[in-house]
Amino acid sequence: MSEQAAPATNADEAPLFGSDPIADLLRRLGLPYLAINPGASFRGLHDSVVNRLGNRDPELIVTLHEAQAVAIAHGYAKVTGKPMGVVLHANVGLMNAVMAIFNAFADRVPMLIVGATGAVDAVRRRPWIEWIHTSRDQAAMIRPFVKWDDQPASTGAALQSLTRASMLTQATPQAPVYICLDVDIQENRLSPNAIAAPLPERFAPPSAPTASDNDLKRAAAMIGDARRPVIMLGRHRRTQEAWDARVALAAATGALVICDQKCGVGFPSEHKAFVAAPAQYPDPRARAVLSDADLIISLDWPDVAGTLTARPDGGRGVPTIIVSPDERLHNGWSLDHFPLPEADLRLPIHPDDFVTALMPHLDGHKAATWAAPDKAPLSPPATGQVTIAALAASVERARGDRDICYTRLTFGWPDAHTRFMHPLDCIGWDGGGGIGSTPGITVGAALALKGSGRLPVAVLGDGDLLMGSQALWTAAARQLPALFIVNNNRSFYNDVEHQETVAKQRHRPVENKFIGMSIDGPPVDLVNLAQSYGLKSFGPVTRVEDLDAVVAAAFDAACAGATVLVDVHVAPPPPRK
Repeated sequence: MSEQAAPATNADEAPLFGSDPIADLLRRLGLPYLAINPGASFRGLHDSVVNRLGNRDPELIVTLHEAQAVAIAHGYAKVTGKPMGVVLHANVGLMNAVMAIFNAFADRVPMLIVGATGAVDAVRRRPWIEWIHTSRDQAAMIRPFVKWDDQPASTGAALQSLTRASMLTQATPQAPVYICLDVDIQENRLSPNAIAAPLPERFAPPSAPTASDNDLKRAAAMIGDARRPVIMLGRHRRTQEAWDARVALAAATGALVICDQKCGVGFPSEHKAFVAAPAQYPDPRARAVLSDADLIISLDWPDVAGTLTARPDGGRGVPTIIVSPDERLHNGWSLDHFPLPEADLRLPIHPDDFVTALMPHLDGHKAATWAAPDKAPLSPPATGQVTIAALAASVERARGDRDICYTRLTFGWPDAHTRFMHPLDCIGWDGGGGIGSTPGITVGAALALKGSGRLPVAVLGDGDLLMGSQALWTAAARQLPALFIVNNNRSFYNDVEHQETVAKQRHRPVENKFIGMSIDGPPVDLVNLAQSYGLKSFGPVTRVEDLDAVVAAAFDAACAGATVLVDVHVAPPPPRK
């Protein structure tokens, strides 16, 4: 539930302390929320948001762990395309948040992170605690995976830094930014009229680069020469306009479309051009289409070269157009640049801007005519132990015609038999592969979607849930409708498969693959855990015969406004070949 306070001061009055104009600026920057786990290093800012602004615009979102604070802002950005604020306490809060910040960076989402530190001036530091919670160059811990950082030395400089940070995080390509505020900057008393705050409207983000007419003509010519073009759709904007433009591109070119589920699904699954939305490993249909393609059009697909190893030629020599602004964030620390793919034409712009600019060049173009292979039938069991296929079929039936937003689909999910009919039907994963991110991302999505009639749904593993379960309390406290469906195989099963692979390679006992992997001795009571956080929970469901009734009831409860968890005991999928 929202916690709004009666302001002790009027925000129109002159600021009295350093954190007052900082809070005022955060409001003018349009940040609706600040996700926090409370800490003394930003007590001044906390006071200004509550007692100057009345805890409104921005409003504090209390979380139980800094990683979940960042994940919530991550989920909010995935839905809205806009930054949310996060405030992290000193060096310890930043260290707690490191993996979540990397996830947000790898997912290329905007986020304004405000850090804090004990007094930089040593003579002003409180004994013990402010010494161990103060670091020299605190941002060094995350500098390789934020877009920009600063530690200003005055209130005026802090206002400039926050304005620049807001502008940079929203510029293409987007990524988090970090501004660290000294305690003294926040708590020093100001002289009347001492601060002239920047006007955010005078610092608009730069317009995104556009393609040259020559590049667009070359792309159109390559498309005109192709008979079997494939669009590999990666990162994209989640607007109806961009969605419709991609559908028009597929129609104009005759291209088949493969979506990277990790980036979200940006193309309708019921369209004849849709092939698949693999999360990691292309299914046989996607591999067949990639192998037969005579033109690859990559729209900000993160790992083009790695994906094209599914072709017999490994992608070598196939005509390729790569559209991505991502190289501007590559810095060599993280290998999120992936192998360097071949390309005949490389455009460093946002893919949706490319699609819009390309369409006029395709007027009169004769579309290719080739079809996606038929789907293999989904044959879930009607009785017995629950499988992922049975769970997927049950979720589809319970979903019906409801508007939903998948914030995660578990490994092995049959994407070819899942409906994606709206830009927000599936917003993708966490970017950095950090387990424990899904609960917070789902809560952030729920925060952005509240009141829209669209229900966020996470189908996640038990390990993912347990690592990030603190976010569940925030969802319940904020009364956010959301549905968590736990694919509970009582183990860290992704790594079970790795141990099986190594054992086979080394001719060692495969039956030992569960050692060091099980979460079953004792089993975690997820139903009661969820209830302790304030959720409505169902299960555990262990039999297919019981699945439909429970999943339907869970959907009904979530659509009625509850935060809901369903514990489903699922048989592990067969090993990947």
